[in-house]
Amino acid sequence: MLSRRTSLRTAIAVLGAGAALALSMSSPAFAANEGSYPFSTANCAAYQRIELQYYNGGYHDFQAIDPTRTNGNCEFIVWDNQHAVYDRFSGAQSPWYYDGPGHSMTVSIIDHSSGQTAWGPITN
Repeated sequence: MLSRRTSLRTAIAVLGAGAALALSMSSPAFAANEGSYPFSTANCAAYQRIELQYYNGGYHDFQAIDPTRTNGNCEFIVWDNQHAVYDRFSGAQSPWYYDGPGHSMTVSIIDHSSGQTAWGPITN
């Protein structure tokens, strides 16, 4: 007959193994930073958009920049690993860019009328 201490140890070991298995399974990952984050300069404004999208067999973060005010000479940029992957002087939302493993994304606005630069509030 197992002692109470042994049966508790066995139960904890089984629960731990189950948790490890559940964490290792390929299930959707839910990003803590999903959403729309506003940022701006004196003449320009945009949202940094972050959402989960299904890609290559799983769910991963994707990012885009969505301009909302272009009163000046506004440049909207999406950065991946410190390299610009999107750089436009327009008011249209950028394409969505994969922000999964191996990527570190952020967005910025350069307001050429005021000389200001603003960075998106979320960086991965």
